[in-house]
Amino acid sequence: MPKPAPKSPRKRTLSELHARLQTIINTVVDGIITIDDRGIIESVNPATERIFGHKAGSLIGQNVKILMPPPWTDEHDGYIKRYRNTGTRHIIGTGREVRGLRKDGTTFPMYLAVNEMWIDGHRFFTGIVRDITDRKRVEQAIAQASEEERRQLGQELHDGLGQQLTGITLLAKALQGRLIKTEHPAHAEAGEIVALLGRALGDMRRQAHGLYPVELERNGLPFALEELAVTYRDRYGISCLFTQQGKLPAMDKRAALHIYRIIQEATHNAVRHGHAKQICIRLERSANVLKIEVEDNGRGIRLRKLMPGMGITIMRYRASVLAGQLEIQRIKEGGTLVRVTCRVQSTLRRIL
Repeated sequence: MPKPAPKSPRKRTLSELHARLQTIINTVVDGIITIDDRGIIESVNPATERIFGHKAGSLIGQNVKILMPPPWTDEHDGYIKRYRNTGTRHIIGTGREVRGLRKDGTTFPMYLAVNEMWIDGHRFFTGIVRDITDRKRVEQAIAQASEEERRQLGQELHDGLGQQLTGITLLAKALQGRLIKTEHPAHAEAGEIVALLGRALGDMRRQAHGLYPVELERNGLPFALEELAVTYRDRYGISCLFTQQGKLPAMDKRAALHIYRIIQEATHNAVRHGHAKQICIRLERSANVLKIEVEDNGRGIRLRKLMPGMGITIMRYRASVLAGQLEIQRIKEGGTLVRVTCRVQSTLRRIL
């Protein structure tokens, strides 16, 4: 007997499709929020309730600013108004890390992606929210472990190998002096040994300071960055310049160390991976915005092949601690630009 023909799939009604879509929205782990073009919440899914601690009924009809701490609260309406009037996008169509505000007043890191949609001639925005608290804890632990490892290694180099090299250098100088007094022909070779030991001691000190920037604590961030630039010029024979525009905001040691490490990693990558011959390190303060940039003339990063390795992951974490966003761009003329832009008020509030 011939096999019966397979049944054609039944066409689902609009109500069935709507019910299926609603089931998907209700079961996803990410928060889904829709707002109108005034920033008023139209709908939220159960994940949004869990993430922020609000019931849906208390959110619908409220301005979405209720889910944001300052300074995002103050800036949000401006973003929507500017987009309506000019079409200039700030976060719409992209994703970025921001801070969320729970009902109990606590804040948390979250990833937010916003897109625009039109329904019956009306504009709405859909936000996808993901709580990244656990990921940030892991990144923080990695960064702290890395920093402690650097500090210990730098101290061991300075106190251990450094002291030994200093002792050997003093003995070599004493030997050189005796050979000169006795007019021994080996005094020239002794002088060469003293010179080599001096260079080795200098290299070791620069390595130790790179692992833990003592100059940062002694004289502040600009001095430490100038020392970093000098180190790269001397070690690799390249042009490495540090410039500063505007007065830097007051910041504690932790904030300064995060900025230093971002710049140090970007500079290291420019030399090691980009084979750059010129590197510009810039700090620019304009009103309430602090811009951190490292620009090089190397081979240029291939954005499609950019892998989030440990270095970039920690850089991104450090930028988020500063309430900033890490950007890595390929320069058309050749080279790479690493930039972190953060609001000064946010930086101070987050770090101090």
